[in-house]
Amino acid sequence: MMERRERYRGPPRRKNYRSGPRKKKQFIKKFREIVVLDLLIHGHLEEDKPSWAKTPIAQVLTFPDFVLYEVKANKNSDIKVQEQKTYEDFLREDKLKEVLKKIDYKDLTSTSKALIQPILEKEAMKYEEEFINFFNNSTSITPRMHALKLLPGIGQKHMWEILEARQRQKFGTFQDIADRTSISSPAKLIAQRIIKELQRDAKYYLFSKT
Repeated sequence: MMERRERYRGPPRRKNYRSGPRKKKQFIKKFREIVVLDLLIHGHLEEDKPSWAKTPIAQVLTFPDFVLYEVKANKNSDIKVQEQKTYEDFLREDKLKEVLKKIDYKDLTSTSKALIQPILEKEAMKYEEEFINFFNNSTSITPRMHALKLLPGIGQKHMWEILEARQRQKFGTFQDIADRTSISSPAKLIAQRIIKELQRDAKYYLFSKT
């Protein structure tokens, strides 16, 4: 009688082995500029851990790719809400540590949500040249949808107003747009659009790489 052979099942698995794809580790490029939206010195309240065991967390927003992250923070440092510099500088000063995860708008604290729009408006002014380029050169995404109409409050009438004004002469600044069209605050529209993208309430992403 032939001897029955055992099917080879591969090497023994490690303890706590997980099958399936590994979760991609998130990171922020060191040269990327970030702003601290909120500090959770004792971590998230809903975490079922004693306060001494919780990880201090900073909720941050990166520029100019506009992505939200939670990052380990050093509770013994003098890091402040709305503090802004490169991630490398935060690391060097031992204020922030490694990235915990990428987050969405719904994960933000009430403090982060209150600060994010004015911060985005300020950053839109800082990166004015890039956003002016959008107003000057944006095109149709589909036969029925122009990229300009993805900005909150921009309908068919405003779209044609912008297109006709830029055809006569390219825009130079946000103030130029405000002077030559009925769009009073282009930076505010940019900020509101980025928030919509961070909320993942968008089919197309113009500015955020979230």
